[in-house]
This record gives sequence, structure tokens and C-alpha cells, in this order.
Amino acid sequence: MIAGSNVLNNASWLDPIGGLVISLMVIQAGWGNTKSALFELADVGVDEEMKDNVRRAATKALEGLKTGSPADAVELRSVQGVKSGQNYLMDLEIAVPANWTVEQTHGVEELVRERLGAKVRGVKKVRVRFVSNDSAQHDLLDEFIGPDVSPRSSPEPEEEEHSHSHNHDHDHKHKPVNGNANKRK
Repeated sequence: MIAGSNVLNNASWLDPIGGLVISLMVIQAGWGNTKSALFELADVGVDEEMKDNVRRAATKALEGLKTGSPADAVELRSVQGVKSGQNYLMDLEIAVPANWTVEQTHGVEELVRERLGAKVRGVKKVRVRFVSNDSAQHDLLDEFIGPDVSPRSSPEPEEEEHSHSHNHDHDHKHKPVNGNANKRK
């Protein structure tokens, strides 16, 4: 536009238009940066592409378990997560045989965690929830407190009933701790 005002006679009106275009470009870039910074400050859900990457890596790790043993029944059921800054905090639900021990599930958890850390960029925390593969399809959403639970009106802890059924008097006068309060100099 600046070049156009040099070529065309009496086209000095192009300078303010050029300034306006450049200002709009700066505003657009600033808004894009502000928007991404706000999303980094707030915990936001994970996009489908990230869920797919995590699902592929976790499934690959679980395939390493399948050797014709009861581990064939291990199944990835759900993938969810939260983006916190540049990090991804992922929640997985894995179905295993009901008779598995804690040690067996711990081995699966370590295998999945290592695989995700090595193959999916940005994953910093992996929480695995194990469910029985005999049960109906679960979802991580059942961890939330349902609407049938009545919320408390205040965040303070409930007071416990405390009764003094033992026979003694309470002396509510303040006594000095070290015994020096009543001494005169």
C-alpha cells in the first residue's frame, strides 16, 4: 500500500488503510497468543487426536501382554484426560480378570505408563483405573458424585456430637503454663 501511494498520484489515503491492515494483523496474533495462554492456565479437556495417540500407545503396550494367558482378557475401555499447561494428565480405564491380584495389575500399570511416557509427547501423569472385565461397560464418569447426593450448604467439616457423660467439672479459668505468672519480683 505504501508502494501504491508512491505510484499513484494523490493516493495518500492508502497509508492509513495500510496501517489499519497491519494493526488488525497484530490484534489477531495477539488474540491467538492470549487465547492459547488462557487455555494453558485453565485445565481444559484433551482433544480427540491426543486421546487417539494415547489409545494407540496403550493398546500396543497391552498387546505385549497377550500370550495366550488370562492376560488376553485385558482390555482398554476408556481414555480421558486434562491438559494442564504444556502437560497432559491422562486417565485410563482397563478391564482385567476379576481374580487378578494387585501385583498383576501393578505390572500392567507400569507397562502402560512406560509406553505412554516414551511414545506420547507431553504425557506427564497417567492414572489407571482397573475394573473387572466380567462387569458391564464402565466409564470414568462414574467417579463423579451424582445428583442424588445432597450437597452441604457450607464447606466446613461436620461437627461431631460430643457429650460429657463422665462426671467431672471443667475449670475454664486460664492457668499459667510455666507457673511464673503469679510470682512477684
